Amino acid sequence: MPAHTEARIHQLCTEALAARTQADVDRIVPELRSALEEHIRLARNSLQAQASTLSVLESAARKDFPEAW
Repeated sequence: MPAHTEARIHQLCTEALAARTQADVDRIVPELRSALEEHIRLARNSLQAQASTLSVLESAARKDFPEAW
């Protein structure tokens, strides 16, 4: 998982819990939503890249070691 977005999400959650006014909450929530969306996007991209890599490696293994499949 992307560590920088995790840290940002944690920071924003801490700020939201410490907020004393509705104005503070109204400022923090959109930033938190944005950070969560970025984190999800980066995680999805990472998983897609891993799946693609596994597919390439599996294809190569089948070609090089057909008796194992």
